[in-house]
Amino acid sequence: MKQFTRYSILTVLLFLGVINVAVGQTSNNTSIIDSLSVAYSNNLYTNPQLAKKAALEWLQESKKLNIELQEARALYALGNLGNITGDYKSTIKYTNQTITLLKKLEMDKGLAACYNILASAYKNLGEYPKAIDNFMQCLSFSEKTNNKVQEANAYQNIATLYLLQKEYKKSAENLDRAANLYREIGDDDGVLTTLFNFANILKEEGKFDQARKHYQTVLGYRKKEGNKAVVAYVNINLSQMLVEEGKCEEAVVALKKTLTLLEELKFSSDITIVLNDLGLCETKLGHTREAINYFQRALSIGEEQSLLRYKSDIYKNLSQLYQKENNYKKALEFYQKGVISVAEQNSLDKEKYVAKIQERYETQLKEARIQLLEKEQKLSEAELQKAELTVKRQLLVRNALISGFVLVLITLIILRLSYIKRLRVQKELSLQQEENAKQKISQMINDHKLSVIERYQEGQDEERARLAREIHDGIGSDLAGIKIAFEHYIENHQDESQSKRIAKAIGNACVDVRSLSHQLHPLSFSKIGFTSFLTDFIDQITQKTQIDIQTFFFPEEEIDQLPDVLLADAYRIVQELINNILKHAEATYADVQLTRHEDHLNIVINDNGKGFQKSKKQGIGLRNIKERLHKVQGSLEIDSSPGHGTSITIDIPINKEL
Repeated sequence: MKQFTRYSILTVLLFLGVINVAVGQTSNNTSIIDSLSVAYSNNLYTNPQLAKKAALEWLQESKKLNIELQEARALYALGNLGNITGDYKSTIKYTNQTITLLKKLEMDKGLAACYNILASAYKNLGEYPKAIDNFMQCLSFSEKTNNKVQEANAYQNIATLYLLQKEYKKSAENLDRAANLYREIGDDDGVLTTLFNFANILKEEGKFDQARKHYQTVLGYRKKEGNKAVVAYVNINLSQMLVEEGKCEEAVVALKKTLTLLEELKFSSDITIVLNDLGLCETKLGHTREAINYFQRALSIGEEQSLLRYKSDIYKNLSQLYQKENNYKKALEFYQKGVISVAEQNSLDKEKYVAKIQERYETQLKEARIQLLEKEQKLSEAELQKAELTVKRQLLVRNALISGFVLVLITLIILRLSYIKRLRVQKELSLQQEENAKQKISQMINDHKLSVIERYQEGQDEERARLAREIHDGIGSDLAGIKIAFEHYIENHQDESQSKRIAKAIGNACVDVRSLSHQLHPLSFSKIGFTSFLTDFIDQITQKTQIDIQTFFFPEEEIDQLPDVLLADAYRIVQELINNILKHAEATYADVQLTRHEDHLNIVINDNGKGFQKSKKQGIGLRNIKERLHKVQGSLEIDSSPGHGTSITIDIPINKEL
């Protein structure tokens, strides 16, 4: 079962007095307005309905007389009333109108109070980012207008935000700032409000005895004043502590008394809190039906006021109660509503934004402290300079001699340091030039090696092409002629088995010669398809040997679309590695995997052969592969050990400009 708490900060209505002075009217009409203002203030915490009626008449009279400052006072009064009674949407509406009017009149005084109650409304609706923004505005205008009351009020409300996030230390720090400001201006009412919020912190920390002591102190003063609103707030918190202590029967009695007072005041959001707490108590006492009735009443008020942070808890409480009654349909319905309500209330972006705004607020406080320290430091420095001047006057002659000696000494030291610095710079310059020369030589050597490798591979490719042409045009043509002639011969000797074997051998020789020619110098891969060509090459090997070689291409179409230059290098590398497996590995199985990535082609070749020591001197085949990869800035990794086969991984960069 979930319980929620009423954290209350009482707004000091200094704003009304500020604008009163600014208006300064003495006519009969303004006397009516003043009487309405007094009626509002007298009934604010005892009879909110009469206070609202007075404020609305006040607003109409101000508009009728076209007195914009009085109109601003009336709008502010309605906004403040909504904040006290729990009608936070009306607070936002009327307070924004007040701010617009004051800015139109270019009147900064009063803006701090407006932003303060606007922030409180957003806080109570659970819109913490907007609350923090408006508290920051309140602090800004408080500093601008030297309004320490509203500055203290803002710190109080910021403390409640930290309390909602269970950051008790930061909450207490802000309450200390508020209390110090109230004491500085002699505001006992503000100090008392701060005491109430300290009690809230103690309550949340589970220190009920200490919290109860502070609540009783506040309750005594507010009862004497006849402040029913604060009396109700204190009683809510005292009752909630009884609930958490398991004293549910006592809590029910206290909560019902508080409910009667709140219904008299028509404080909607606080009625919701008390109804929820009554539901919790009745649940713990085993009175399920009474608990459901209280939660349903709380829910109807919560939905009417759009108090999302209350609705989610009430939904979950109702879900658990209906589950106990085996009414699983209702239980599921309210559970789903609770989940949706929580999702609406808590979003990750909101939490990040709150953290960011809090950080800005903490930074502003630190900057203020730094400025104060700098002022103190400047004052100390001024006093120190004055003392030093007195000493200098007394020791003028001696200091003159010492100063001359020190001046000469400093000059010599500066010259010495300058000379050493010049030597150091020259040495560093010489070392830098030497390093640049070494780098240039190294680059020239690498360029030369790369050029040699490219010429060597170009020579290999040209020689392969020449041999391929010789085999294709020479031996291939001769074999083709022999095959045709022999086919004419065996037409008349079909019964001879020897003739068939010879014909088959000649046909195989023609296939081998054509295959060898293509392997030495394949056609353009864009014409024949690289993956098909490589697959045919490997299939021919598996047909002639006892090794089983599997091929994997992914994605096959995109590999075939790579530039011919890159595919030619890939083919030579695979060809060389397959030949190495056939010659040295004594393997029965191997697989060839080609995978195209965004910026490189990955080749992985594995075999189950006898493996080898990495420290063993590498053969010509691997050296050729490394030189080919060096030319294209590729990489090669070999994983092998005796008796455990070999795995070779190669990455060839894809030059997108090709």
